[in-house]
Amino acid sequence: MKASEIRLKVLTFKHYLHRLLLEFLARPDAGQYLRVLGLLLGIVLCFVVWCLGSLVWGFISYHSNPVSYLRAFYDPLLPRYVDTRDFRTHESEVLDLESYREELFQLNEFNTFLSDKLPINRKHKDPRTESCRIAAKKLRHDSELASSSIVIVMYNEELSVLLRTIISILLNSPMESIKEIIIVDDRSDRDELGSRLDKELGQFPFVKLIRNTKREGLIRSRIIGSRAAEGKILIFLDSHVEVLDGWYKPIVDRIMEDPKTVVCPVIAAIDHTSLDLISDKYTTLWGAWDWDMVYKWRPIPPREMQRRGFDDSQPIRTPAMAGGLFGIDKDYFFEIGAYDPGMKIWGGENLEMSFRVWMCGGALEINTCSYVGHIFRRGGIIQKTVTGETALQQNTKRAVEVWLDEYKEAHYLAAPSNKAVEGGDFVSRVLLRQRLKCRSFSWYLREVFPDQPRPDRDFVAYGEAKGPGDLCLDTLGPGVGHQVGVWSCHGKGNNQFWKFLLSGELENDGKCLDGDGEKPRNIVMYECHGLNGNQQWFLTEGGVLLHGGSGKCLSHDGRHLILLPCDFNDDRFLWSFTGTTESVQKKFYELHSKQFGYRTNAEKEALKEAARQKKDDDAKRRANESKAEEKRQQEEQQRQQEETNNEAGIAKRREEEERRRLEEETAQKSQEEQELIEWRAKKKKVPTATLR
Repeated sequence: MKASEIRLKVLTFKHYLHRLLLEFLARPDAGQYLRVLGLLLGIVLCFVVWCLGSLVWGFISYHSNPVSYLRAFYDPLLPRYVDTRDFRTHESEVLDLESYREELFQLNEFNTFLSDKLPINRKHKDPRTESCRIAAKKLRHDSELASSSIVIVMYNEELSVLLRTIISILLNSPMESIKEIIIVDDRSDRDELGSRLDKELGQFPFVKLIRNTKREGLIRSRIIGSRAAEGKILIFLDSHVEVLDGWYKPIVDRIMEDPKTVVCPVIAAIDHTSLDLISDKYTTLWGAWDWDMVYKWRPIPPREMQRRGFDDSQPIRTPAMAGGLFGIDKDYFFEIGAYDPGMKIWGGENLEMSFRVWMCGGALEINTCSYVGHIFRRGGIIQKTVTGETALQQNTKRAVEVWLDEYKEAHYLAAPSNKAVEGGDFVSRVLLRQRLKCRSFSWYLREVFPDQPRPDRDFVAYGEAKGPGDLCLDTLGPGVGHQVGVWSCHGKGNNQFWKFLLSGELENDGKCLDGDGEKPRNIVMYECHGLNGNQQWFLTEGGVLLHGGSGKCLSHDGRHLILLPCDFNDDRFLWSFTGTTESVQKKFYELHSKQFGYRTNAEKEALKEAARQKKDDDAKRRANESKAEEKRQQEEQQRQQEETNNEAGIAKRREEEERRRLEEETAQKSQEEQELIEWRAKKKKVPTATLR
């Protein structure tokens, strides 16, 4: 079309509009219509001015007080969502929705599909108890709290979950006390965690993003983040958490009160499928570990409940921490050696720091008035090192060699494969322990964790329990309630590492072998309750396991365990453990032999020896009695002989006396006769010789 034709059409259109305007003005009601039109134009103009004013006011408000602005923007009453269209396929374009959901689930090991549909500014119910709310009123005012830096390490974290973490801090924390939130990206390789992440975090002026130039792992990335921190207190969080009402002040206030106290919040589990908060799952548990050096959740023992005065607002003095969520004074953190830079990726650093804090003069607490929700993934992520060993094995090796002293052998019994693991050079950590003048591990067991069973005090027998057919007692899986059986012995500990305790419990990973005498094949793992009964066993010196609840003996059918009537001479009932502790075994028999009507070999030998001694004593007694009787008889004979001799003597004396009497009488009579003769002779005067 030519230019002249275009100009002609424009002039024609203008003429047409001019004619319509003149016709409208000629109408009698034109004024009324003009007033309505003016009103509409005024309303539109006011709306435009209001919008422009709001934009200007928002711009000024954001730059003058960005926290208040962002809190208002992310108010839970106005749900906000992550736009995933630029990095994720929309469900309307997916043919098999269930497979797509499972694919997203496997991507992060939690329900990613659901996470994208949940508001990133969702609000949870306050899980604190009434006593905690009362205790919160006694804490320092927000303006009196020390400044803190929150350090969060992320690697390929789901964007909606990461933003939910940051926004929960924004909505539930006194932001005037938080100096910064430091996000350390450990070289993530997902597309949405590049420029898109920069854009999302750019709206939060208090967030600093540090990107590692190479993969460092959680431990070293936390060191990087803590060195960049400007706050006086460091708070470490995972990148898949949601902090809850009142979580912040109990941690910071306690650290300000005692800078050598490391404070952990209560971990409120977020279910990996429903993403619902389970606030009471860990409220009655504390941090513990077993000799394989794997962190465990264990029920809080009565002695600790008593120390707290049964007040659920008082902190728990825990032997160990999970390690993902805790607060610590920054100066103290570096004074005691921060993290071990020789450790790789993640794993084991939590126990190493737990030992170090306690043994080197600090304390470790769980503050029961501070709650942080945490997504526990469906499956663990195992990071392999270049040598093929897991980072957890190498890190554990370092912690064991530096801190466990003579008890490291107990670890190698529980995890034999770790003994040959190369832990690297840890001389610097040994020197750190010497410089800090840390206590011994036996002190830690005695003063901090006396509840932990120890080989030298509580293990009657330990290690693999090899039964008939050279098959080993095996839990056949984690958890409670499933049947226990036997499996080929693998020498790696774990589900085949058993501890026969002084109490008579047969324990593995904090759970006890539980038998049912009425159902001989119903032998399962159950939480140890310490009440004997179905969990009490008796190990004879020959290796037979008697069940306290039924009096039957343990055997197996090649797969599962079974309780049968005992036959101490039948090899089907014989079990042999890797090792025994003689002193504990002796004490065990002293405590339980009478209950089971059992005599040890030593007792049997003692009884035999006593019988032999009794027999010898009886023989000696009989011999002595015989000798005594013979002597008595001899004495009696001698006495009788003496009596006989005495009678003969008396008779002889009598005869002698009679003889002497007769002799005397004869002599006297002769003398009288002589005198008579002499008298007669004198009288007749006859010579004496004649008279004779």
